[in-house]
Amino acid sequence: MRQSGFTLIELMVAMVVGLTAITSVYSLGAAMSRQFYEEQRIANSQGTSRVAIMELRRDISRAGLFGSPNGTLEPTCDGTPPQLPILGGGNGDVGAFQYYADEDLGVLDPNSLNSGVHADRLRVLTSLYLTDRLLVHSMSIDGATVVLQSGNQAYRRTFAWGQTAGPFTSGAAPTYLTGNLDWNSAWAGESASWKGIGQKGARAFQTGSLLHIETPQGRHFFRSVFGRSSNTQNQIDIQVTPALPVGTACLPGAAEGSTVAPLQWVEYAVVDPFDTNEVGADFMDFEGMFYIDLDPANPSFNLKNTTAADLLESPNLVLVRRVLDSTTGNVRPNSTQVVAEFVSHFRVSFLLDANSGSPGMQPAISTNPITDTSAESTVNASPQDVRAVIIELGIRNPMEDASLDYDPNVGALTRFEVDPNQTGRARVRQMRIEIPVMNVARRNL
Repeated sequence: MRQSGFTLIELMVAMVVGLTAITSVYSLGAAMSRQFYEEQRIANSQGTSRVAIMELRRDISRAGLFGSPNGTLEPTCDGTPPQLPILGGGNGDVGAFQYYADEDLGVLDPNSLNSGVHADRLRVLTSLYLTDRLLVHSMSIDGATVVLQSGNQAYRRTFAWGQTAGPFTSGAAPTYLTGNLDWNSAWAGESASWKGIGQKGARAFQTGSLLHIETPQGRHFFRSVFGRSSNTQNQIDIQVTPALPVGTACLPGAAEGSTVAPLQWVEYAVVDPFDTNEVGADFMDFEGMFYIDLDPANPSFNLKNTTAADLLESPNLVLVRRVLDSTTGNVRPNSTQVVAEFVSHFRVSFLLDANSGSPGMQPAISTNPITDTSAESTVNASPQDVRAVIIELGIRNPMEDASLDYDPNVGALTRFEVDPNQTGRARVRQMRIEIPVMNVARRNL
């Protein structure tokens, strides 16, 4: 009887064919997996860039809203021009912009591993919370108190009845209202026609805001909001400093018909989220969420011979947006928000109108944007000349890709060297947008 079966050669051929098929399927699956995660990283980078650009566009396009492109050029009776704190100490002129070229480059690329990258810092003065200017009912004889008109829609939209503004500085943490305005439970608990201060109005008028006052005669005054004068039903009394020249030719009568607008000072900066001097001690405090703190310097990372250099995602540098106190330049508590993570490039440039303010001259918009140190002195001295702001933002992948060779002279702004001890570089997604500044241009044409 003949026995059937496979010979050794047939078995070996079948095994080779099977292994080849399995290897092919595995390679295809691995390639598809890499492609999937690469697409995920690209989508995350692009999504982060879009969100950051939208935030920047919203603030920059509102620069000068209800304020002034350059407060020193406005007609006023003040002996000294209005000023804002400048970075590094001292004061500068009130304007729609303050710009500092490569202020944060030492944070972004401390070892100069990447050519062509920038980390500028931009400050914008605008009205963040209000879409209306409010009318003045009267001012005190000493010029230290401004009483707002309550019989108009702008007032009611700002101080919405029936809404609450909390949490307050006098209440439980966390709080966001600071200073001496005292928007407290005494306001929220009133039961007559006044039913509490609205959150939008409380934020707009808190201590440290810059109050822009414009008279019917066209004179402009800039004052710091620093307190609330009284607790009167249906009435908002704001204390300002220094006192206004009420009853003079500059501010006749009790300033009836004047308009006021509280302005906020917003800053964009690239920071290390673990730098407590820059962002505060509790900014990256995740102790209630994770077993160990996420700070790369935490000794817990040394467990099992793991060091901070082994963490391919370090350092995570972020672009933050925060509101500054217009009198001190300090960051307001709880106003810092992360706009973008894993930032690899943040450059700000400007298009200027060389004929701005010249009688009989047609606008002459520059064709090439000015950047870096030349722009810093020009923009800070003449912010009224700015017609558009150009933002370039680069977001890198969290981890470095071993397939991307490191060459500082090749692939500038498309590849970023995070750690020279790691193999490869991180991929970068770039986004560029030009933002017209119509509120500034409208005041000069």
